[in-house]
Formats: sequence, C-alpha cells, structure tokens
Amino acid sequence: MSHRRWSLIALVLASILALGACDQIGNVWERVTGGEEAAAPGPIALEDVPLAARALAGAVRPQDQVAALLAPEPVMIAPGQILIGAQVERELAEAASDMGLANNLVRSLRAQGNEALEQLPETTGKEVLERAEAEASTTARTAARDVLRRLGVDGEVQVRPGGVVTVNLATIGASPTSLRYAQQTSAEGAMPAAIEWNEADRCPRIVLQGQLENDISLATRCAIQRLQASGQFEYAEPNYIADAGFTRPPRRDAPPPTQQQPGGTTTTPQQPQTPMTRIGGLPNDPLYALQWHYRARGTGEGQSAGGAGFLPFWEASQIGSRTIRVAVLDTGVDLTHPDIAASGNVAPGVDMIANPERGGDNDGVDGDAQDAGDRCGTATENSYHGTHVAGTIGAAATNDSVGVAGGAWDVTVIPVRVLGRCGGELADIVSGIRWAAGLAPAVNAAGQQIVNRNPADIINMSLTIQAPCPASMQAAIDAAVARNVVVVVAAGNKANQTRLYAPANCNNVVVVGASDARGGLSFYSNFGPEVDILAPGGDVFADADGDGRPDGVLSTRATTAGCYDPVNQQSTERCYYSFLQGTSMATPHVSAALALLASQSGLRGRQLEAALFERALARHSADFGQIECARSRHATPISTGSVTCARPSGRGSLDLGLAVPASTAASP
Repeated sequence: MSHRRWSLIALVLASILALGACDQIGNVWERVTGGEEAAAPGPIALEDVPLAARALAGAVRPQDQVAALLAPEPVMIAPGQILIGAQVERELAEAASDMGLANNLVRSLRAQGNEALEQLPETTGKEVLERAEAEASTTARTAARDVLRRLGVDGEVQVRPGGVVTVNLATIGASPTSLRYAQQTSAEGAMPAAIEWNEADRCPRIVLQGQLENDISLATRCAIQRLQASGQFEYAEPNYIADAGFTRPPRRDAPPPTQQQPGGTTTTPQQPQTPMTRIGGLPNDPLYALQWHYRARGTGEGQSAGGAGFLPFWEASQIGSRTIRVAVLDTGVDLTHPDIAASGNVAPGVDMIANPERGGDNDGVDGDAQDAGDRCGTATENSYHGTHVAGTIGAAATNDSVGVAGGAWDVTVIPVRVLGRCGGELADIVSGIRWAAGLAPAVNAAGQQIVNRNPADIINMSLTIQAPCPASMQAAIDAAVARNVVVVVAAGNKANQTRLYAPANCNNVVVVGASDARGGLSFYSNFGPEVDILAPGGDVFADADGDGRPDGVLSTRATTAGCYDPVNQQSTERCYYSFLQGTSMATPHVSAALALLASQSGLRGRQLEAALFERALARHSADFGQIECARSRHATPISTGSVTCARPSGRGSLDLGLAVPASTAASP
C-alpha cells in the first residue's frame, strides 16, 4: 500500500474520531476512499418543503363517470377550411433538369431539411428547394382558385411553408350554420367555430348556388370533392380539429400564483433551495413517492407492477443529456411553473396557432409557446395539457427539492403550441411537425420567419383526430422521419380500435397505448395491431395501492380545482401538480425513454427506435389484454362464439430497467 493511501486512511480515521459518531463511518469512508461523489439523497419529507412545492390535485373519480368518458364524440372540422398539397415533387424534378442536377439528389433535399441543404456547394440546394416549393405553391393557389370559381364559390387561398396551401371559404355567406356559430361565439367569449364532419357525406351531383351560399358545411364538402377530382394537387382534405383527450373539470377563477401558508403568511412559488445534484439515483423531489410510474417494474418494496423502470436507469447514472431535443406538439408549456421556470431544460419554442380565437392569446403565429390555456366554453377549466406532458418528459426540474421528477433529468424540451381553445387545427399541427423537424420555418402575421434553431430528435404528439390519417399529416411525418426524427403518438382514449384515430393510424410513428398501476391495459386505452408499446397512462378511477390517491400520472399542471396539501389533507386555493390519465400521459414516458436511450447510446432515428423495442420492452404474455366481450364492445372474440375478447396492445410494456448495463446497475 502506498504512503499516499495510508495518509488518506489516517485522515479518514481522524475525521471519524473527531465526529465521535459511529454512524458517520460508512458515509465518510465512502466519500473519501470511494473516489466518487455520494449518491443523491432520496425524496425529502413533504413537511420540510413549502406548500407550493407539494400541494396537488386529484381524487379517485366515481365509476359512474366512466360511460361518459368513453362515449363517442363527433368529428369536428374548421368550417370552410381546406388543406391542399402543392405538387412540389413535380417542380423539384423540373428544377433539377433545368439546373443539370440529378433528380434523386434534389428529391432528397426536401426530406432532409436545412442541414442537408447547407452541406451542398454554396446555396445551390437551398435555391432549388425554395424555387420548387414557391412555384408549386403558386401553381396550386392558382389552380385552387380556378376550381372554386367553376364551383361558384369564393375563398381566401394562402400558402404555408412546405408546400401546404390553405383555402378558407368561411366568408362565402351568412348561412344558418354560420349564424349559429356567430351566436355561440358571442355567448361563449370568442369561441372558435367548428362544424361536425361525416366522411361518408357526398356533394350532390347537382347543387345550386343558393345551397352553397347558405350552407358552409355543404360548400366545404363540395369544394373538397372538386379539388380532389381535378388531379392538380397531392391531396385535398378538411381542416380537422384535433383533441388532447382531456376531460376538463369545471372552471374556477384562478387567484394569483401565490400560496397561503399555515399561519396566514403569503409566499410566491419557491425556487430550488439546494443545488441540484446531477449524478442520478433516487431523486429528492418531495412528490416523487407518488410517481409510481417511474419505479422499477415489479411487486417488491419500492417497485410498481405498472412501473416503467426509470429509477433503475437513474441509479445507473443514466439521466440524459441536453443535446437530445424533444419537441412537444401540444398546448404549449407554462414557463412560469415553479418546477419548470428554474429547470433550464426548455428551449425557445413557437406558437403555430394561426386563428387568434383558437389561440386565446389575441395573436397568431409567433415565438411565444407559453401555455395560454385551451378551455372550451366559459364553464370549463384550462387543461394545461402540454405542461403536464412536458413535465413528464423532463421540463420539470428533477432532484431540486421541488414538486415532481421528470423522466429525463437532462433533456431539451421544445414547446410547439398547436392546441388551443377547443382543440387544434390540422393545418397548424402539420406546420408544427415541419417546424419541429427543422423542415420549414414558421411565418408570423408580418411575414417574418421564425426558424427552429434546435431541430428535434424526437417529436411527441399526445393528440388525436378520429379520421383516416390525413395526407398532409402523413407527408409531414414522412419528411420528419426521413430526417432521423422519431415521432411518438398517442393511441387514443376511447377503448376503441386505434386504426380509427390519427396520427396513430399513420405510418412511420411509434404508437403508445396506456397501462395502469397494476401493469394491465388501462380501461380507456385504444388497442389493435397499430399499437407498438404500452407505457404508464394511469387510471384516476382506481386506487390499487390503497393510499387514498388516484392511480393517475402525477406531473406539472397548475389548477384551482380539488387542490389539497398531502401533509394534512386540507384543501388549498391553488396547486401546481395534478394526477391525469390517458394515452396522452403514456406517450411522454416513451419520449423520455427514447431521450435517455439516445443519450446513453448515441443512436438516432430508426436505430434509436429499434433500440427501444430491443432493449427496453417487457414482453406481454399471449393472453395479455383479454377481457370479457360484454365489457368491451370494440374488442374481437379470440375465437368464433367465444365470450373472451382480445385487445392487441403492442409487443410489450416500457421497462427502461431492462436497458441498464449490468456493469453500471446499482448494487442491491
């Protein structure tokens, strides 16, 4: 043994004797002779943190609400609004021929985006792409106006980046439908208009001008069919309205973001009181104990049958990297949230909502991705759905002695606001996908471009449209995937066939269903062969562990409804954490897992997606998800005449613990 080693031991013994406490021996010896920083301490006692860092919302909901939750809802579209696809590929081929470039080279530019363009000599590639998109969009705009003129209607035709052209017929007349929605707008406070859409409805072979002028729904249907029949566009489809699948509680007026402490003193939400330790381990976030969904998968102490295995990953010092970028297409992110404001994990985003009424923030497209709310009517509360989703991915600061933990301690979350009042429009979602992947800039009302300086590695879409995969959405997804982006989407929450819901029925996406705290398929989760993987989505109608709290997913969401202090169970006026359920909550677990795996392995794109299924999947048994047919009207009997039905739910459930290298796994 070297003299240096003996000297070190002598110092240790001196420290032990000076402390005069035997229980310090292990800690001091580990710190001095182990050569490594001590592991982070576990969650601190709830009573030792300010009220704002621990108060939460959520109670076990009564079973009689389940039927309403699963009831079918109508498919809605923005009245008179149509998306058409410019034939950019045709223009690219012509531009390539004119400039003497190979067709396959130029075609690849559109899919690979700005990074590939910048690698070409000077600005040749970028010029070709911009020229093709501009010419194709101009041609599409002219052709659309011609089709509408021949139909006998007029409308506003605008070009969006990436070859998407929008048509707005909403000004063709004051129809009874239009008047009804105008009255609703006045009563509900600038509610965005919407009409019910049935894909099977057809435009009459003979339609009168007066009919078109007095029925915006008929005009929309006839215009789409004429545009499709012209053959001059890649696609023509309605501007569907997507939903986040959130059941909004009754609205209560929210007080300022302050908390009333015991004794009557008022304080603002607390920032971290201690430096954050970044080496991994059990996080010290006070509400982590209620986040069963991050625990090791199992039935032992400290485990959960429905856990996704994040804790074993953290204990192996696998906590992610800010070089990994996850775009969250949702309602935005509340950047003032006390668990997010100081995290440093959120990059500048964008608000893609073009309609100010839907945006609810009195403006259109801009660089402010603040979660401004999405309530639908005066009687409902804002969901802050995107803030909850982003918190699970990693927007919430982890190991900061405040609130909850996020899935990836270190990650870059990019908020892309596409859902607003009463949902989000397909046109905005498509533009959001392209912006997130770095394929096209956003353009504000002044014509200024907002370029994404942090193109995403992963895109999270916790939203659904009950419709076949829109061609505009599929084109945007394909372009993003061609640029090595993994697109993660929710299966939907209607206990129905996933094939009926976009984007889960699109190609080139990772489809996530929801599991509960018992490790089974959540009762509301959509199912079918389209589902790739299950992840914790929770069940707020159950309390499997008997702790008096719902088995939902706990994350960042401010509310004034049902808030209480978990220390004494007394109600509070406001809280910043909520239990929610849904495939919307399951999807960010997979996005966070992909971010951690990307940091660990350096993989991206298809290889990263493959690593998820090869290394972090707890495979299901052959009878997983089976149910009595009488309890699931959309499930399929396992055999003719059987009373047992199957609900296919992917190859297995997320378990990050399986991806921990044996050499770095925490010691028992």
